[in-house]
Amino acid sequence: MTTLIKMDMDAWSEKYKPIINLYGHNPSLDDGNGGIMFETYGGEVDFVRGVAVTNPRNVWTYIDGSEGQTLIVNGWHVVNRIGYLITSIPAEPETFYEISM
Repeated sequence: MTTLIKMDMDAWSEKYKPIINLYGHNPSLDDGNGGIMFETYGGEVDFVRGVAVTNPRNVWTYIDGSEGQTLIVNGWHVVNRIGYLITSIPAEPETFYEISM
């Protein structure tokens, strides 16, 4: 059975420690320490894909949600993706997260 956890971005950032995107030029979603979003193309997505292979629970997807809101969800997703994030702390197994922006 999968558990659903909802939290806001500040709580998520504090708990899971997103890494700064050092690959991009002016990466977005600045958490106060620098841009944390990785793009969906080129070298940035290649980097994220490599992390997804070795540490899939450390990859998160920034998505355009169904009711006009944007969310961060755990895992590698393609549908409605805006970008990707990588955290130092992995998501819990058997858990689905909805991080409100």
